[in-house]
Order: sequence, then structure tokens, then C-alpha cells
Amino acid sequence: MTASTAQELHLFTELVGAANVRNAEASDAVGGIVPSIVVSPGDEGEVASVLSAATARGLVVVPRGGGTKIDWGSPPERCDVLLSTSRIEGIVDHEPADLVCVVRAGTTLGHLQETLASVPGFRQRLMLDPPQGGRATIGGVIATAASGPLRTRFGTPRDLVIGASFVLSDGTIGRSGGKVVKNVAGFDVAKLLVGSLGTLAVVTEVAFRLHPLPAASRMVILESRSVLDLCEFAARVGRLQVTPSVVDLHWPQGLVVVRFDSSEQGATLQAERVTREIGGRIISGGDEAALTDALTGSPWTGSGMVGAVAMLPARIGTFLTSMSATCDAVTLRPLLGTGEVRFAPDVLDMVRGGVRSAGGRMVIRRGDGISAGDADDDVALDLMRLVKRQLDPARTLSPGRQAGGI
Repeated sequence: MTASTAQELHLFTELVGAANVRNAEASDAVGGIVPSIVVSPGDEGEVASVLSAATARGLVVVPRGGGTKIDWGSPPERCDVLLSTSRIEGIVDHEPADLVCVVRAGTTLGHLQETLASVPGFRQRLMLDPPQGGRATIGGVIATAASGPLRTRFGTPRDLVIGASFVLSDGTIGRSGGKVVKNVAGFDVAKLLVGSLGTLAVVTEVAFRLHPLPAASRMVILESRSVLDLCEFAARVGRLQVTPSVVDLHWPQGLVVVRFDSSEQGATLQAERVTREIGGRIISGGDEAALTDALTGSPWTGSGMVGAVAMLPARIGTFLTSMSATCDAVTLRPLLGTGEVRFAPDVLDMVRGGVRSAGGRMVIRRGDGISAGDADDDVALDLMRLVKRQLDPARTLSPGRQAGGI
């Protein structure tokens, strides 16, 4: 241990207590970079004290929640202090009649969902199902903008966040939004923090819009080795007068999965309408459970780089046709024109070219080295750099983790 590290240990011990500061280990690495110290503040005030002290000493701080997506984004330029939010947990407020809740950043999504579903008379849910969602923390879900199949109907974290509390790198505590759905006048900082990978502020509390937990679900699938057949089926589902929660296209499985979440009658009627008018078949029971287990986490479960893609829905077929033999796994949401693709690092240029040819854009979510921070939108990157300079001028928070080395 260097003299400098010993001084920093003493400093942070005074701020958060000796039990909540330790020397970092290899398992604490972020993008292969091992920090010097791990600090676990217990509340918003302690977060503010830690960040203020770190900025004053020129230390770089990387926030970490559950660590389920610590490999998303680029490695930071350096990492002196790993700030764990594990002690900042619990549900602050839940107004079931208003379908809103306020939850601390270190709370796991699994714990939140279990609590919301168990309230007598109000079975509710936060409609987010990101990869490794049960162990992911609320702060981590916000920082990574992680979403899953439910995005088709309910959107991303940005669509469900109605307010947040956060701490800037100089220790300033900020608030944005509140506990009602329509409450923002001016710049909505809470939504700005979604997907920021901890580069702008440390999120401490989040207010969400909730939805009732559906009484029943029905799943319709179409299997085909024809990309055009799969895309046409998904497009026709979108034109029917039905409300699917999930419409996912999986490749190389050659599968479109459509799920309806509603009342028993509503889910059944919608599923039957799809099979009657455009095809596919309804699956249930053990078959549905087995398929759900097999597809959960795709394409994140295998090794390789993972890129998030976005393009016009009409170009999804063009992209998948050109990339079906190049990518190891593809999960697309055809009605939105979004999805994720997994591929070997040596075909990155081919995949990027395929995305551009389809008129789309891609950001690498999981990868190695500089390529993990690549993005295809220079205008957006310039705006992001300006925001970074305004909120974190000293580059204390996770510098380099965001796209373009921000």
C-alpha cells in the first residue's frame, strides 16, 4: 500500500466509517482496471462527501451497483475509487393508487418486483426486464438504460422514470421530477442520466411509473428459416388491433415470439386472433416455460461483443438478411427497429457496415478496448461531451466509459 492510498483510506474512513472502506481486489476491476479503494456510502449525504473529497484530490470515481453490467461500455481512463451503492437500498415510498414508487439506487430489481407484487389489493410491477435483471440494481438499470423484451410495449427506463435524486462530482445534490407522472418543467435531468454509465452523476433515488401485474399471459410463436417470413409476420402483428407486450425476432433460432399480457380472456382472444388471421401457433405450459428459459438473456449469454442497433423497422429484414451468417446471435424488436447483436470481435467492421447499409446506427454495449465506446453519430457525441463538461468538469466520474471516450 502506498502512502497516498493509506491517506485516502483514512480520509474515506472518516466519511463513511471503517467498515465501509477497503482495499480493492482483482474482482473489483472495471474493464480490466483495478481501483485502489472500494467505498460504500450509506446515504445521499455520504455520497456527496465522498465525491467532493475525491474531486478535491483529483481522484477518479466509478459507481457500481450489482455489477451485472460492469462490462458494458469502455474501460475508464483510470479508476481510483470504486463507489458501491450496496448500502443505499430500500423502497422510500409506494403510492399504489397512483401507480408510482420511489426506490433507492442500490435496491435490486428483483427485490423491488417482489415487494410491489405482494402489496395486498395492488399487484403491481415495474415493467422492465433487462438482462440479469433480478440481481441488477435500480441505479445500474438507470445508468445502462438496460431493457428487455417488454420494451415493445412499455419502453425503456427513460420512459418509466418520472424523477430522480443524484449527486454531482463536486458533491452537489440534485433533484429532478417527482412522484407524479406529469411534473417536469424545463430540462429533465432524470432522463438525461438514463444510459450515462455513471459519467454524469451518481443516482441515489429514482421515482418510477408502475403498471398493474397482468392476470394472464399467452404466447404465440412462428418458426421459419426465412428472414422475410419472420419479418412479415412481425409486421402484420403490428398492424392487427392487438396489444402485444413482446414481439421479438430471434436468430439463428428462426423464431418470432409474441406475448400478450392481459386478463385471461383478453390474452386468449388476442393470441387466437393472431393465429387465425396471420398464422403461428399458441404455446403454453411446459413448452412456454422451456422456450422462455432458453431465450432469456439472449444475446448476452454468450461470449463476444454485443452491439445495440437501431434502424427503421422496414429495414430490419435487410439488415438481418445481410448479417444472418456473420452474427452469432441476434435479438430484434421488429416493431421498434431496435435490438442487440452478438458477434466475434474480428467481424466488427462487417457488422458496422451492415448496420450502415440498412440506414441504422450501432453502439457497442459490451466489447474490448476502444471499440467498446464507438458510436456512429458525431453530432450526438458532441452534445454528450458538452453535457459532460457542464456536469462533471473535473472528469471525476467514470471518464472514458461512455461512447466516444466521454
